[in-house]
Amino acid sequence: MKYFEFGSASDPVAVILHGGGASYRGAEPAARLLGERFHVVLVAYDGFNPSEPDTQFKSVMDEAQRLGDYIVERCHGQIAVLYALSFGCRVLMEVLKDERLTIQAAIADGMSLRDYPNIQSKLGKDIYCFFFTGLFYAIMAHPGPLRKRFLARVTGRKRSEVDRVLYTKATWQSWKNQDYWLIGKKTDYSLFERTHMFLWYGIRGSVDRRLSANLDRLKATGTPFELTVFPDLGHGGLAGEYPARFVEEVAAAYQKSLN
Repeated sequence: MKYFEFGSASDPVAVILHGGGASYRGAEPAARLLGERFHVVLVAYDGFNPSEPDTQFKSVMDEAQRLGDYIVERCHGQIAVLYALSFGCRVLMEVLKDERLTIQAAIADGMSLRDYPNIQSKLGKDIYCFFFTGLFYAIMAHPGPLRKRFLARVTGRKRSEVDRVLYTKATWQSWKNQDYWLIGKKTDYSLFERTHMFLWYGIRGSVDRRLSANLDRLKATGTPFELTVFPDLGHGGLAGEYPARFVEEVAAAYQKSLN
């Protein structure tokens, strides 16, 4: 696991967690620009890091634990903004459990509001991963021209963004481990109370419309969060395609959390 840092160490800390099946490089332009206002820590997960190709993704819990260790050691446990995209929101939720950390604002961009199925047996989990994880592994880990066009359409992103963001050298085990250890676990939305929580969705494609399908149910529970919907953006499009706008939105969310 690696951390790429940008900006001055004296500025507030902003942590960026990228999506699944992708590498940190998809968020690097936005991270560099955000470094003009924050001390940015861009996380590169094991198993999906081009600079550490022999590593293996173990679990979101493992990634969150080691990130917490790093922030405690290097940043006194203080995070001004914790931003996560897509699958990275699973890591974000684990980071919110870390009582060593103080997190002023958290932004979950394209967060799935559906839990994994409640399967407890190893055989059941293996079967689920074979079909569910295997589908994404086939589409994203080894994408041909047709699959890339499909991904661009459903995410509402440019075809060139698909080429730039995807990481195609991850092993099947790394892909499986992304999902395996989350099967049967229920999301604890009360963790939103530990921070000023923002949910973002870019609905130009169909992905975020599906990921946010339980939004009304979450609202009905009284769980505290602020919602922003970007009809002109696709899944993760703000950080991916519009870095300058991303910086302004992150800075605005942080400022709002202070008021």
